[in-house]
Amino acid sequence: MTTRVINDYVLFIAFTLAALPLAGGAADATLDFLETRVIEDPLDFTAQNRLTEIYIERLRETGDLGYLDRAATTARASLAALLGEQNPGGLAALAVVEFESHHFAEALRLAQRTYEIDPRNRSALAISGDAQLELGNYTKAAAVYARLAEAGAVAPVLARQARLAELNGDNPKAIELLRQAAGDGAWYRVRLGELYFRTGGLENAEAQYQAALQEMPQRAPALEHLAELRGAQTRYDEAIALYQQAIALAPRAEYLQALGDLYRFMGKPDDAKPWHDRALAEYLNSVQRGNAHYLHHLAGFYSDVRENPGEALQWAYKDLEARQSIYAYDTLAWAQYKSGDFTKARGTMEKALSLGTKDAHLLYHAGLICAHAGDLARGGDYLKQTVAINPSYNAFHMHR
Repeated sequence: MTTRVINDYVLFIAFTLAALPLAGGAADATLDFLETRVIEDPLDFTAQNRLTEIYIERLRETGDLGYLDRAATTARASLAALLGEQNPGGLAALAVVEFESHHFAEALRLAQRTYEIDPRNRSALAISGDAQLELGNYTKAAAVYARLAEAGAVAPVLARQARLAELNGDNPKAIELLRQAAGDGAWYRVRLGELYFRTGGLENAEAQYQAALQEMPQRAPALEHLAELRGAQTRYDEAIALYQQAIALAPRAEYLQALGDLYRFMGKPDDAKPWHDRALAEYLNSVQRGNAHYLHHLAGFYSDVRENPGEALQWAYKDLEARQSIYAYDTLAWAQYKSGDFTKARGTMEKALSLGTKDAHLLYHAGLICAHAGDLARGGDYLKQTVAINPSYNAFHMHR
């Protein structure tokens, strides 16, 4: 291994460790120290950059959009203190903020600029790949992830490669890559469990979720994924309790909707309504704050929860402006289907299926769209594929 590769690998490990959340009192103490530090010295761009990272960690843990606002403020303060050419860390921090706001084109621009200034910045390279993925530039994303892999097959790289494999229709490969990553943190176990769940492997999903909770008992993502699984197993009381635990830890809008969806699946629309009301309010609040994080969810909400085809189409088109991924095309196709424009929906759905993704959710939509567009044979074939990929598809599952 050359010295350059070794140095890059060390830097990538450092980036990976820096991205891991701090725990308990250590996290609070670090946050308090840095917040005090930037008040005392607003020109301390290093402190601003680290504070941005912590705010993003808190955002991901809690779903509190206030942390995204704070992260944006500190990242811009860092660049105001020292221009980007001398402060690539500040550019990378702002790229993460834009990515979390689902401003993917801007995130890509900032990440690429960072990498031009500092070619050893693995964080910037990773962000650029992730942004390319969300923008539907899958070949470019794959090239970026291959460059990341040159420094070693560490868990963040394996997880990204797994996502590409999944999108390209190779679920077994995606599972194997995530199995290799799973020992490096609860998040990777949750992701592996989710893929097992989506392909009908409920027992394997349970094993991964339980292992994640053993590592981090109070992490909301593991709790809400286990809640989804309990819903699919018709263990509804347990599912409700788990969703409530997850919401208490991180009242994310999608968790609120999921609990509402569970009640509706159980045939309890009155119990579902307050959770759906809260979810919708949070989705709209996100838009009002200027980020595109929940455009996809709003389109789905108005397609499936409170059917309003006009609203669904409006949000689906906005989602497509932010990202040109296969899932953005699926969201638009479904909104078009709900509006009764089956021919247009079929054309859009072809773009959603362009990679050959073996996703039961996509194929179910494709089946209904084709059938209503007059191609009963193809529609039936897509519905057969849906059940083949995930025999439990008709059980409860969360909108993601």
